[in-house]
Amino acid sequence: MSRKRPPHRQKQQDKQELTNPEPIHNGLVVASYGAKLDVEDDTGTIYRCTSRRKFGAIICGDQVTWQSTHDNEGVIAGLLPRSTLLARPDDIGRDKPIAANISQIIIVSTVKALNNEGYHLHHNLIDRYIVAAESLDITPVIVVNKYDLLTEEERQRLVQDIQVYTEIGYQVIHTSTKQAHGLEDLTRQLEPHTSVFVGESGVGKSSIIRSLLANTEIRVGEVSASSGKGKHTTTSTTLYHLGSGGNLIDSPGVREFGLSKIEPAALAYNFIEFRPLISLCKFNNCIHNAEPQCAVKQAVDNGAINARRYKNYLEILATL
Repeated sequence: MSRKRPPHRQKQQDKQELTNPEPIHNGLVVASYGAKLDVEDDTGTIYRCTSRRKFGAIICGDQVTWQSTHDNEGVIAGLLPRSTLLARPDDIGRDKPIAANISQIIIVSTVKALNNEGYHLHHNLIDRYIVAAESLDITPVIVVNKYDLLTEEERQRLVQDIQVYTEIGYQVIHTSTKQAHGLEDLTRQLEPHTSVFVGESGVGKSSIIRSLLANTEIRVGEVSASSGKGKHTTTSTTLYHLGSGGNLIDSPGVREFGLSKIEPAALAYNFIEFRPLISLCKFNNCIHNAEPQCAVKQAVDNGAINARRYKNYLEILATL
């Protein structure tokens, strides 16, 4: 029966690995398999590295330092500071990190997501994703997919329907993978960023991602040929370099990303059109619901704030 290595021996082994004469390299985590990570070096070569518990969870998108050990493998020597961190609750409510250093969240929706239903755009869900992005200081971009399925009347209605987001400064892109409509605009939007895609099932996220990666060399899951370690197919989160520039992290966990641990008092700040008015309310702890002399509610009454966005705010507030 095998025994676990005593803690002092494990520390000695870690120390030996990290004090050998091999230099320290910078790297980007492009895939993770628990304690094993695929790390890309500055030349684009991918190495299989081992992570130690003292660093906590190291995830796709992390910038790390690493050191070669043997057989062209390596060990993580350090975790560099993250600019952003996406997490989702696990089965017992603890936050589980799923992707790091994201600068843009692509919110995919459609007016015909399931069973060819009639015109319906899920504004509440879009606003929930926007709030989640804003709370992490990540840029949200709205993509309305399956544009080819709309009649001309529905397209005109959609333009009016989505105008609330463009008016407050959000980028909106209409796409169709069948007609390759809007994909060039989306590609340009992705160029300077590390992005993730979110949205409910049936809106076409996977089809868009496949279209974007059609001309991209898929290297993740293939360790450097010199390592001889071959492929690993159990990853659930992968970072791809887009041919035109930018990175795309694809993960089922990211796609289900949503609101997590936002305090009711902080919710209004994540509705960007509310921000200039928050300090004008009579009460400092106003949550813009039933309080008197609320500047946000007054703006809704006079049409300065969209009534539907405010309704969605109240619905989200009730769930916190």
